[in-house]
Amino acid sequence: MATILESIGDYLVTNSQGTLGSTLFLATLPESPDVCTAVYENAGSPPSFTMGTGGIVIDYPMIQIISRAGKDDYPTARDKIQAIRNLLASVTDVTISGITVLRIEPMGSVNPLGIDPKQRPLLSANFRCLVRT
Repeated sequence: MATILESIGDYLVTNSQGTLGSTLFLATLPESPDVCTAVYENAGSPPSFTMGTGGIVIDYPMIQIISRAGKDDYPTARDKIQAIRNLLASVTDVTISGITVLRIEPMGSVNPLGIDPKQRPLLSANFRCLVRT
């Protein structure tokens, strides 16, 4: 079974938000290309249990998306991260790469992270996923 990281990557590819290994990367933000997006896993909230099941029923992993654009091109990075935020916020009760995602919740607005050493803007958006196990 895929991980939430892989599932979100697949969902972004399916919805024309990048190409894995070319403009979309999982758990890394390479030096090139300038214009790209990275998806990271983060520690989430404690899982939910129900009486009698003896196991996790709903898990709450978190993901972070980082968008980068070319030197001094803030609007491109901002547009990309906002498009991804809007896309993921619309996810409800779907199965992505074998994982049942009940909801993807933005954990705030788009967050400017500044610029990297090559003057490329970086922006992020954080999400909590509700995943049925």
